[in-house]
Amino acid sequence: MHLAKPGRKPRTDIEQARDERRRLALSSPIEFISLVQPKRWLGSIHREILQWWDSTEAKNHLLLLLPRDHMKSALAALLVVLELTRDPTLKVLYISSTSNLATKQLKFMKDILTSDVYRMYWPEMVNKEEAKREKWTEREISLDHPLRREAYIRDPSIFTAGLTTNIVGMHADICVMDDVVVFNNANTEQGRDKTLQQYNHLSSVESTGAREWIFGTRYHPNDLYSTLLHMEISDYDALGNPINTRPLFDYREWPVENVGDGTGEYIWPRSKSPDGKYYGFDSQVLAVKRAQYSTNMVQFRAQYYNDPNDVDSTPIKRDYFQYYNQDHISRRDYQWYYQREPLNVVAAVDFAFSIGRKADYTAIVVIGVDGKRNYYVLDIDRFRSDTPSEYFKRIIKLYEKWGFRKIRAEVNVAQVALVRDFQENYIRKYGLSLSVDEFRPVRWQGVKEERILAVLEPKYQNRQVWHYSGGNCQILEEELVYTNPAHDDVKDALAAAIDFSVAPLNTYRIMKENTNAYQYNSRWGGVA
Repeated sequence: MHLAKPGRKPRTDIEQARDERRRLALSSPIEFISLVQPKRWLGSIHREILQWWDSTEAKNHLLLLLPRDHMKSALAALLVVLELTRDPTLKVLYISSTSNLATKQLKFMKDILTSDVYRMYWPEMVNKEEAKREKWTEREISLDHPLRREAYIRDPSIFTAGLTTNIVGMHADICVMDDVVVFNNANTEQGRDKTLQQYNHLSSVESTGAREWIFGTRYHPNDLYSTLLHMEISDYDALGNPINTRPLFDYREWPVENVGDGTGEYIWPRSKSPDGKYYGFDSQVLAVKRAQYSTNMVQFRAQYYNDPNDVDSTPIKRDYFQYYNQDHISRRDYQWYYQREPLNVVAAVDFAFSIGRKADYTAIVVIGVDGKRNYYVLDIDRFRSDTPSEYFKRIIKLYEKWGFRKIRAEVNVAQVALVRDFQENYIRKYGLSLSVDEFRPVRWQGVKEERILAVLEPKYQNRQVWHYSGGNCQILEEELVYTNPAHDDVKDALAAAIDFSVAPLNTYRIMKENTNAYQYNSRWGGVA
């Protein structure tokens, strides 16, 4: 029995039921959605996501990677409305790839806030008369809840932005990035940098303890989501000493189905809702999507499997890989051999993208080529450094091990100085028998990936390249079979080494030709 306070009317059964329904809705995202959008058809995957998102163990930084057409943006908007309903004083920054998409998401949230069912339970959130609302525009809104006035909140409840929108001066308790990675900004380094810059701006507008919610689908191995997955935070003891590091983001990632060819178990199986509409995926629905992406299967794999590579479409297959026995590599009288075949040994280096940029890798590849034009990958060194002396130390270490006389280096404006320094202060100073082949690509040779494939593809298809097993050759193989590898430094160095290598004379062929040579009669000049 509910007793009314003195001077207040007893609450009716309808009001008590409404209070209970309101309390239940605020306790769970699933219950909230079932109240404000009862016809929305949630799959078990969405319920799992919502439970994880709202759990007490959830971090302030959450990343959700789902395939296309799996209700990411709807969940993002609904969760924002729920959090504002729980705490009307919150300030939310909502970023989409463009301002137009962000305003569409705001329209979706405004429709919830002004719906009859929402107003029935929370009438104090938004003034019924639009003219009397504090702020209600296409780009931003401010709730009319009295708690905002009592807390002297200046910033809007929801402010929307695109990747190019100026967000300086904003103060946010929750920052949402909803599908900010798209085709146009994911497949160029300039586009990826712009996306990362907007993310980096968040730290300047976030209040202490702010939450970051990131929703998206993979597009490229080096896209923003890859960067976020590698971010770490340090933990400290009571004395301020670092004790360990852990991932900054708590993340969940799913492919559309778990086999990879459309025959697996789907995370959102196709089903019919009570209103007669179909939602979700099955083999037939996915087959249609695959057909629509037939000219760009890499994009299909990224969008529906969160795998920004398509191994089937790469010109170099895993079936092309061959392995030699390293025990058969030997050195006699300053000459390297594979079994009885002499090898000419050369090296190539792919310097980091730019000097001083430690995030990039430098790769050095040493190969040997025999008289039959078989190419043996002898050694691979791959490292990160922003110190030129470290580059030289690694090159000299391989030089001392393999004794190559030539090394190719692709140079740009910044790297010319690096090569000159190497020649002046190491090669000449220490009298090394080593020359540097400076390679400057010209336009007719195509872009970098085209140049690499032009060298490597025919060699692998003709089964001329041999790997050693394990080690850094595994990195090389990943770069070769992926259409969009996160890095291409090793295969670039391999292509450079093969491209300028010279095969030794095939002594076996020469001996055979001499044996089969015609014998001429010295007297008559004919064949004996």
